[in-house]
Amino acid sequence: MVKCNDVMTALSQISAKSVNALISEDVLKLLTTNGFVECLSKDEYEKLAAFVESYSTIDREVEEEQKKEETDEETLARDEKKIHSIRFWFEGHEKKDIDRARVQTDEQLVSKDKEEVKEKGNELQALIQKKSILDRQVPCGEQYLSLTGTGTIMLHELTIRNYRVGDKDFGEFLHETKATEMELQAIAERANNYYSAIKAATLDMDTSPIAAKERKDSYAAEDDEDEDDDDDDDEDEEEYRIKSKGAESSQLWAISIGLAKLEGDLGKIKENFIQMINALQKFNNSNLDSKLMAAETLVASGRNTDSLEALTNVDKQIRQSANVPEELSAGIAATIFCGVNPDALTRFDDVFSKATKSYAAAALLSISKEEQENLSQKLDVFKSLFNLWGYSASEDTDLAAAYMAVSKLSETDAREKMSVLAAALKAEFGFPLVPAAILTSIRALNADELLDLAEKAASILQPFTGWLAHSELANLSIRMIYGQ
Repeated sequence: MVKCNDVMTALSQISAKSVNALISEDVLKLLTTNGFVECLSKDEYEKLAAFVESYSTIDREVEEEQKKEETDEETLARDEKKIHSIRFWFEGHEKKDIDRARVQTDEQLVSKDKEEVKEKGNELQALIQKKSILDRQVPCGEQYLSLTGTGTIMLHELTIRNYRVGDKDFGEFLHETKATEMELQAIAERANNYYSAIKAATLDMDTSPIAAKERKDSYAAEDDEDEDDDDDDDEDEEEYRIKSKGAESSQLWAISIGLAKLEGDLGKIKENFIQMINALQKFNNSNLDSKLMAAETLVASGRNTDSLEALTNVDKQIRQSANVPEELSAGIAATIFCGVNPDALTRFDDVFSKATKSYAAAALLSISKEEQENLSQKLDVFKSLFNLWGYSASEDTDLAAAYMAVSKLSETDAREKMSVLAAALKAEFGFPLVPAAILTSIRALNADELLDLAEKAASILQPFTGWLAHSELANLSIRMIYGQ
């Protein structure tokens, strides 16, 4: 068995061009078979070195050919100018024929120059490539070794992940890496399918029914006072409604990725989701984002539209007892309704809606099976930590603290990992605590590996979502890997 440690050591030494000890035949065979390392015999290396010695000569010949081409082009331009001048037409036939022949000869010379420059240029490029190969070679016994592009990528993979795979069989690690990339690719492809369907289904849905209703009521009151403004009011409301239709692309992609991670028939899941979002349109006056969240949560938990009657009771209770705004209540109610903790609604009403400014955080804490006292204590601990880091108390700090509270990590275990992630994500997010908390809660991977995995997810997803802002793509990449 070839361990990952052995492969990383070999790749590192080859990359640094400093092989301290002979690489075993098993490791070398594995590296060359997988295309990570290029191997030359001593004879091949010496031939390559001799070939590259002609580099300076070829480089000088290319420069000379280019100068000759420039000179011949100047001569051609000068002779062409002569035969296009007015004076040319007063010359005798014999003189005209001589001038035309000279131009034709000039054209042939320039054409030949171009071909020679191209041939010499190709020869020089081939030499540059060979010289690059030669420069990367490092002696190892009777052979010379160099990393390929694929080998450089694999060295990066191993360097980041060696803390957990060092003693693991490299073949298993290679399989794991390929399987992860295939899984991310499959999620992106399925999400793309869901996105198209969801976008079409929600295109004409109002994003803010409550605001639209309030605006309409306001117009009605104004109509009673001044009937002359009827036409202007109608135009304003129509413009408002047009602007408020359809969800943001990033939100639709987030929902699509969530659905893509569900097991089951793609067509059936898509059909269930569209039926659910259509049914939720008449559920209450929550905004479209909240209803999309509710539809995803309900479908993911195996519910159908028959469950909306029971969901209505939860929705009414959280609005009455916890003052959850109606525009947000659909998503919060669905989270509580589908949670694994049977006491979630009671915990939400009596405890967590009072302990945090974030309704999403309260719902997340309520559905956890962790003891209520432990959750409350951890919530306070992490809120205090974020305050020490300089973050003012807000719904975002509370939501980040809630993610950490429901995780299995203590403040001591999470502090360093989360600080690294928050610092790294600061360039992508104006407020990096929530995405950092989400990634930190993935216990199996360290900060560097999580960032690398998110970067992989983003590169796989980008061809499907090329028009999204980089920060939106970064957010979606976290959505792809969270829960994997």
